[in-house]
Amino acid sequence: MIRKGKYAMYNGSEYSFRLLEDKSIRLISNKQSDLSQGFKHLDENIYIKNVSVEEVENLFKINSKAKYKGELFSASEDGKTGKVLLDTTNTELAKKMDFERTDKYMYSKYVEWDEVEIIEEKKPYTLD
Repeated sequence: MIRKGKYAMYNGSEYSFRLLEDKSIRLISNKQSDLSQGFKHLDENIYIKNVSVEEVENLFKINSKAKYKGELFSASEDGKTGKVLLDTTNTELAKKMDFERTDKYMYSKYVEWDEVEIIEEKKPYTLD
């Protein structure tokens, strides 16, 4: 799984979150077992819990990259194929790595999971 976005540490577990208008935090989980932690079932495989900022241990932002043949690329998970989608705007690198041009300045390539190493970059996130 490739994680990107805002995350909160709550009761020792990491959850993606959304900041609500009242400055509280909506934790989002895909685990049914979190119902026992006070989460409510929202939709298929989606569970939520609203908490105050003071209840979370810390907030951080994750940006994941994929290391492919020694180079770092922006990466996402393709839901249809199950492969990793790599993107770059570097024309020379794209040609060297056999990427396809997908937009005026964007080049992309689908690769298998075992061809990449996913690297998560975590940075503190503040609500200011």
